[in-house]
Amino acid sequence: MDWRIESYYLQLLLQRSNYDEAQLTNSNICSDFKLSNFYVSIFYCGKLDSVAGIKLVEQIRHRFEKVYIQGFNSEVIFGLQHVVEDLKITLEALKRQIMVANRPELDLLLRLSCTTQISKAISYAGIKSGKCACFVIFSKNKRDLLKARNCALQSLPDFDNSEFTNDASTRNTLATKLGFKSGSYFLADDSVFLKYLIERAALITK
Repeated sequence: MDWRIESYYLQLLLQRSNYDEAQLTNSNICSDFKLSNFYVSIFYCGKLDSVAGIKLVEQIRHRFEKVYIQGFNSEVIFGLQHVVEDLKITLEALKRQIMVANRPELDLLLRLSCTTQISKAISYAGIKSGKCACFVIFSKNKRDLLKARNCALQSLPDFDNSEFTNDASTRNTLATKLGFKSGSYFLADDSVFLKYLIERAALITK
């Protein structure tokens, strides 16, 4: 990786996010905000069939050409800030034309999975049958974004917040799945682990 790009990304990680933190930490299943010149909607849903989830993503992409959407297994998401910070990196990579994938939603998938291999990323972070899911939609067109979000929410099961927790067990599980070393300093607490995940995402390159 070019040291100038790496240095830029590390600086980016230290900047405050330009989203409303209070809005992102409420109990609603859906959070809408703006990052750079993109409107973003992130929402969770209850357990669903993977085929249905993938079909929904394909339908949204087909119906709304100016909207990007990606679905994830919510178990690999270490809180809403994890998604937001990785998306910030993806959008900056899009702006600089240095994405690791040909589409930004796939770039986000790879960064959340800490890999450059799409098949590995899908296996790790893709929608799973019988699991809760997280969907990320973003677009420069606010009207299309809201239409796409509402269309998706209408066909998704409700999300039970009690099923979504971050703790030491979650940190260790994610670290194991991602091949990180167990017992490392970054597993000490949530904030340190989250920062480490974001740093790993920032260093993903072709």
